[in-house]
Amino acid sequence: MTSYADKGIKPVVNYEAFHHLVFWVGNAKQAAAYYITHFGFHYIGYQGLETGHRDVASHVVGNGDLRFVFQSALRPGNKEMTEFLGLHGDGVRNVAFAVDDARECYRLAVAKGATPIREPWVDTDKHGDVIMSTIRVYGDTDHTFVQKSGYT
Repeated sequence: MTSYADKGIKPVVNYEAFHHLVFWVGNAKQAAAYYITHFGFHYIGYQGLETGHRDVASHVVGNGDLRFVFQSALRPGNKEMTEFLGLHGDGVRNVAFAVDDARECYRLAVAKGATPIREPWVDTDKHGDVIMSTIRVYGDTDHTFVQKSGYT
C-alpha cells in the first residue's frame, strides 16, 4: 500500500469506489437483457419515452455493488451517439466514481488539464441531494464524480 506520509503528497479528495459505468450501445434493452440472462444481473430501472425522455433510452442493471447503465438513441438524429458507435461500436462512454467531494474533484481535474464537460450540478429528490460533475481526460470516455454524502 502506498503511504503518502513519506512522500510529502497528500490526497485532497477521496475516491471511494466505482459508482457506475455507462455503455453507449445500439440496443439498450437488448444489452440489459443479455447481462440479466447471462451474467446474473438484476433489473434496476429505466428512463425513456414513457418517463418523458425523448432522446435516449437508459436501462440500468446491477449485481452486488456494480451498476451498468446501457443507453441508446431513440431518434436517428443523435449525432454524438451515432458517431461514437460508428467509431467504437458498443462501448463504455462514462466511468463514474463515488467521491467525497465532486466539486473539488472537478476543480482539481480541470486545473490539471482535463476537459470540462459539465460543471458541478445537484440532483435532488425526497431522499436528499447528489452532487455530480463530469470531465473528459482522453479519447471519448468521460468521468463523472458522484457525491452522495447528502443522500439517504
